[in-house]
Amino acid sequence: MRINGSIFILTVFAAFAIGCGKTSAPDAQFDPVVRVAPEVAPQTRGSYTTETLKEFDLFIHSENSKYSYTNTKFTRNGSGEWEPARQMLWEGKNRKFKFLAVAPPLATSGHSLTDDPVFEFTVESVQTAGSKASDLLWAGQGKDGITPSDKEYFKDGKFCFKFEHTLSLLKVKLILGTEFNHNGVPENNPVSELKINGFKPIVKVGYATLMPSGNPTEIQAYQTADGWKKADDKTKNCEVTFECIVVPQSMDEFTVNFVCGGKPYTYTADLKDADGKSFIFKPSNSYTLPLTVGKDEVILDDEITVTEWGDGGTSSVETD
Repeated sequence: MRINGSIFILTVFAAFAIGCGKTSAPDAQFDPVVRVAPEVAPQTRGSYTTETLKEFDLFIHSENSKYSYTNTKFTRNGSGEWEPARQMLWEGKNRKFKFLAVAPPLATSGHSLTDDPVFEFTVESVQTAGSKASDLLWAGQGKDGITPSDKEYFKDGKFCFKFEHTLSLLKVKLILGTEFNHNGVPENNPVSELKINGFKPIVKVGYATLMPSGNPTEIQAYQTADGWKKADDKTKNCEVTFECIVVPQSMDEFTVNFVCGGKPYTYTADLKDADGKSFIFKPSNSYTLPLTVGKDEVILDDEITVTEWGDGGTSSVETD
């Protein structure tokens, strides 16, 4: 992925030339019907899996406009096969095309890969565990285009591609000081109303780009399924983790607000490096901010860690 100002350029895509070729019929003895077999990438641990994916939109761009399609909804039927909202045809076995697939499907139709941007997507201001509404997935190919004869993408007459996360996952891990164990280790999580402030909530999605948009806003995060970890005894620390999905973008700082034991707390994460450069939240990455909470203050416990959104190696980023 390259960064050009505030625009994210994904290496799996490349800008394409818009052209209009001569109208031609599909190749003889070639089944031109578009059939698909999408997957969700194995490392994409979030609200979607290959099994739980039920619907998505597919865009196709060919040099021949007759075989180009605006976003078309595909739905999995009771037999597990994918059915499009309209019939779609390939131009020919050796005719190149470019594509973009996104989930969840868009609320409106008529969006084309030649649009700039193709569409806009907004993350929820109040996010909840298990919700798919803010988890935008996409798949695409761009630089040279592909053909239905490409064995990397086609198997048994079906178009195969893998979805990955478009946005970023931000986790806040709170390590509660032993002061909170004074009257005994709490049985339940005493933290509530954790909110993140400072991220632009809209992403303008182009065929090859992501551009953050909108005014910085507040996002209410949710406690992860295994987020509450009760301390073994009064000398140990309880921990709780919250998370939310954010739009990839360059950031100088963001603020974390929450209530613990009925008391409000605020922490501002200064993300600039030693040279004053902004921190970049990248697509399909997961970020964890570890904070220690005392009776009267919140401090950074360690560096922000960065992993792929799913299982993977870990790297650290220094913050002030």
